[in-house]
Amino acid sequence: MKHSEFLATFADSSAALLQDYDLTGMLVQTIAEATAAVGADSGGLLVTNADGDLELLSATSHAAVALETYQAFSGEGPCQQCVADLAVVVATRTEVRTRWPTVAHLMDAAAYDQVVAIPLLWRGTALGGLNLFWIDRVEDLERVRVEAQAFANVLTLFIVNADPISPVAARERIQAALEERAIIEQAKGVLSEQENLSMEAAYVRLREIGQDSNRPLSEVANSVILEAHA
Repeated sequence: MKHSEFLATFADSSAALLQDYDLTGMLVQTIAEATAAVGADSGGLLVTNADGDLELLSATSHAAVALETYQAFSGEGPCQQCVADLAVVVATRTEVRTRWPTVAHLMDAAAYDQVVAIPLLWRGTALGGLNLFWIDRVEDLERVRVEAQAFANVLTLFIVNADPISPVAARERIQAALEERAIIEQAKGVLSEQENLSMEAAYVRLREIGQDSNRPLSEVANSVILEAHA
């Protein structure tokens, strides 16, 4: 798929987040769209249930159903690994055979030669994993990783935003963000004066303080202002 076509598909998928939607329906639809967009031959989604175990939600082919179901029940495989490690897992059939022999047997039966498993990450927790399978080896693996991650992020957002806030609540959040921005501007002025920096350099300095202390930017800005008036 051309990059422009990928962007169009991704835009359509993410646009659904702005409306009310049926969660299961959108997950199933997005898995199919992701599979086609990255040029995979099959795709599937395992999600964590209330007990934290992985279960199959949907797959685009019977072969993918078998692969995903086995991973869910056996506790092994690339999707299980990506969820456990909170990281993307990329493996050829040969590599899968070394790590997960039974999964490789199922890949043999389906003639899949490569798999990419992407976790659905939400605030340091994996809510599931998106598995994509190819019959032929992926040529541009880095592009596939980036595009597949984008769809995994959309799948995650569908899950966590299934109960959307009202427009009034959205405006309240915007107002809070505007108030925080005003505080950040004040803090930039303080740092600019204290350290003889331009406003641009003061903003960079403010971000550096936040990164070094692992604190939100608004919290750092409040601290700078309070310390200046102490």
